[in-house]
Amino acid sequence: MGRKAALIVFWIVGYALGAFAWLVKTPFLNFIESLGLSSDLSQGLIAGLFGSSVMVLAVLIWSFLSTDEV
Repeated sequence: MGRKAALIVFWIVGYALGAFAWLVKTPFLNFIESLGLSSDLSQGLIAGLFGSSVMVLAVLIWSFLSTDEV
C-alpha cells in the first residue's frame, strides 16, 4: 500500500472513530461520573483511552498491510 493510500485509510478510520466517540460520549461520561470521578477527570480518561485505542488500531492496520522488506 502506498503512502497516500495509507494516509487516506488512517484519515477515514480516524474520522469514523471520532464521529462514533462523539455520538457515545454522553453515556460514557454519565457512567464514569457515577463512579465518583469529576467531570474533568472523566473527560481526560475518555480522551486518553480513545487516543490510545486509535493509535493501537493504526499500528495494527499498518503492520498487517506493510510488506516484509529486508
